[in-house]
Amino acid sequence: MAASPQSAFSRGGNLTEKLKEILSELRRRFEAVYGKRLVQMLLYGSRARGDAAPMSDIDVLVVLTGPVSPCQEIDRTVNAVAEISLKYGEVTSCVFVSAEQFERERSPLLLNVRPEGMAICGMKTVT
Repeated sequence: MAASPQSAFSRGGNLTEKLKEILSELRRRFEAVYGKRLVQMLLYGSRARGDAAPMSDIDVLVVLTGPVSPCQEIDRTVNAVAEISLKYGEVTSCVFVSAEQFERERSPLLLNVRPEGMAICGMKTVT
């Protein structure tokens, strides 16, 4: 069983108001696209750890139910991600995985995201 990430909003010491706005807007847009398929969204990487450089991107892992084709998910969300990135002047990168992959896969990415990830929506989220 994967560790339960803390909420990005409750563990918000690392988060600027601008980053909170970006994550909230991204969450709303993805909820509109995926509905009940959206299991969880996690902020990870330097922004979650609190060691981001001024030009660091915003890394988000998106966990979905059912089969996930990363290319198809990028196609579904590219406009929303691009609009948010342009609106706020911040590069946002999203990685898509199935709930099964998130729970079981032992890739280096997921091994790092599980302990450091901050929930944007899904488990233990406070908004």
